[in-house]
Amino acid sequence: MSKRNFNIINRTLYSVLETKTYGDIVFGCPPGIVKDFLKVKKSLPLKYVIPSQTFCNNINNFDFEFIVYSVLFTKAPGSTVSVYCLPEQEKRCRVILNETLFGPKFDQLLDSQSNKLLNEKCLNEDQRKKLQTLISKNIAKNKKISILFDNLLSAHSSESKTKKHIKQFIEDKILSKTPSIANTKITNLSNKLTKIYIQCAQLQKEFNLFSLAKERNRNSFISKIIKFHHIKKTGVHIINGLKDKRKKIKIQEVESSVFKVIEGEEESYTIKLNSINSSKKKHRKKIFKTPFFGVTFIGVGSGFSVDKQNSSLIVWAEDKGILIDIIADNNLILSSYGINNNAINHVFLTHIHSDHDAGAIENLLEEKKTYLITSRIIYESFLRKAQALTSLSKNNIEKFVKLIEVIPKQKIKIPGFTNTFFEFDYSLHSIPTGRCKITYSKGNTKKIISHSGDTKYDIPKIDTWFDKGSFTQNRKNDLLGFIWDADLIIHDVGGGILHTNYESLLHLDKKTKQKTVLVHQNEKPQTKSQFRYAIDGETISLIK
Repeated sequence: MSKRNFNIINRTLYSVLETKTYGDIVFGCPPGIVKDFLKVKKSLPLKYVIPSQTFCNNINNFDFEFIVYSVLFTKAPGSTVSVYCLPEQEKRCRVILNETLFGPKFDQLLDSQSNKLLNEKCLNEDQRKKLQTLISKNIAKNKKISILFDNLLSAHSSESKTKKHIKQFIEDKILSKTPSIANTKITNLSNKLTKIYIQCAQLQKEFNLFSLAKERNRNSFISKIIKFHHIKKTGVHIINGLKDKRKKIKIQEVESSVFKVIEGEEESYTIKLNSINSSKKKHRKKIFKTPFFGVTFIGVGSGFSVDKQNSSLIVWAEDKGILIDIIADNNLILSSYGINNNAINHVFLTHIHSDHDAGAIENLLEEKKTYLITSRIIYESFLRKAQALTSLSKNNIEKFVKLIEVIPKQKIKIPGFTNTFFEFDYSLHSIPTGRCKITYSKGNTKKIISHSGDTKYDIPKIDTWFDKGSFTQNRKNDLLGFIWDADLIIHDVGGGILHTNYESLLHLDKKTKQKTVLVHQNEKPQTKSQFRYAIDGETISLIK
């Protein structure tokens, strides 16, 4: 390998081997790698070598999500990423991408939503297993009930009519054929199954609005984007030349995260990922004054905005903090702002895209306990992703990740708070995603902070989707409402297919615009904006 034809660039937790003959080859894949290439205005490489140990200094080195998103949304049609990895790493990668690109499968949605029902005290173990089988097979895979639900939505049937017909179907076509389940001591079983089915079927209809592939075609879709090359038993990868396939470069992992790069027999180069400078910048300690009720923006950007941290914020209430999403390097960023991490015990996880949950994975690897406020569906999706990323068992993960379950439209008092309440609902996104209202209420004092989560707020689109039978009337009303009756409204403005465009908010009245602060910023702020753009590190106090 001639030195004139190659160059090695070492970055934090990854290296790039630049070659003319073989293209650029990246070793490792940590969070934020896409932003690094955007910063230097270089094309994202399409070849990645994954170390056998996928974590370095408790940082995930297996973060392919935004590589895939970049290929999907910015590369020429038909572009593929080549990944050189172990066979089990391919399996793990497919699990992660199934969750992050498409969301849970329908049987997984039902299983998560049925958790409370399956844990009814009146059920013995045998009954529990039979009920779970009934839900995952007789209901989840029943095409007739799916067609019935679609027809009811398309006809814009009322909520009561939809419930009536779905319940009748479950009683006549499913429970009547399974007397051992029908005769359990669960009260109102058909009502409960009906509610669960409608909730999950509605969510699935929404995910399908953005879906890149049908459920049965997910893995084949992934295979069109990523070409997996398995490491040989000798630990060697062979990469052919771009133009001359006879030319070959040999890459061998000689020990954990240490690679030898050989062309021919003359020269060898060594890449040591663990020796790459990954030290964290030390910041001069700042004094941070916590508002009694307000927010601090940890980051306000998107996964592609090079000059901003990914969107995350702290809602302060009663001198304690609730993180909304937890991004990579969270603890370091908090320290740079002068924020004591010990004052923050809860995280509202909106969804499991890596620009929102990377910090939860870091906490897990550091064996730091994280209390997740989220729905059962989002939580179970996070568990599947975390298992695939870390190879830890569900039981080991749940030693450090504790769920505070929230249910749509049910207000709860947050544990550890006296007068602070949390209300959850699903936003409109490609995978299960939450939004919230956090209320402080004591005596005559009442203030509300709302957060849209990642969402596609677009009235004409939502109207069109409703006309085509994608929502019930109530769900349409919820999508267009829920967050606006707040004193401070934090809203996604990421644009594109999955996020709200700035223009979609311009119809709001002047009073609402004055209360709205924009996050998940993908573009530069609009000149003479009618809205306030949040700034990294900024604090807004509603009660000082």
